[in-house]
Amino acid sequence: MNLNSKYFDMIRASRHQGREEKRAQMVEDGSRCDWPGCLKAGNYPAPAGAQTREKRHFCYDHVREYNRSYNYFEGMSQEEAERFRRAAQTGHRPTWSMGTRRASGSRVEDWQFQDPLEIMGEAGSSEANPAASGSKATSGQKRALNVMDLSDTASANDVRKKFKILVKQYHPDANGGDRSFEDKLQSVIQAHDYLKASGFC
Repeated sequence: MNLNSKYFDMIRASRHQGREEKRAQMVEDGSRCDWPGCLKAGNYPAPAGAQTREKRHFCYDHVREYNRSYNYFEGMSQEEAERFRRAAQTGHRPTWSMGTRRASGSRVEDWQFQDPLEIMGEAGSSEANPAASGSKATSGQKRALNVMDLSDTASANDVRKKFKILVKQYHPDANGGDRSFEDKLQSVIQAHDYLKASGFC
């Protein structure tokens, strides 16, 4: 590409184009530095405070000094400042606590509602009681429990006990070196690992 071409003659634009004209206009408008005792032109805006959108205008030397000493939390209590810092970690967006099987309790969540006509089916039920349905396991957990020959209502302690029994039963060292149960042993180990990873036990 030839930059000396007549086609590209007027295309170039400076990043700073217009800044000097704007600053010269501010001087003509009589905008002076807000620093006490300074008579220079106030060409550099700085925030007046955290709670306001107003700007203060300073000269180059004083805007640097003002920015160094600026405290966003000035006028806030210690608790307000700490609350702001914690909220800033998530970008001031709402968050929810995370954990396994939070919804398995008997507590009714805010998003659940009454559905007396059963229009929404089970989704509209406000009874968040897994014991009513007979199981608190997800479909993946149910498959893993079936591999371990356990019912859907098995507890974490039952899973641990059954896992120990099945490993002893299918392990080649425990049954005289017979490797015919190796596939079954692998599936039991995978099922147990899945149940642990999903927070079941």
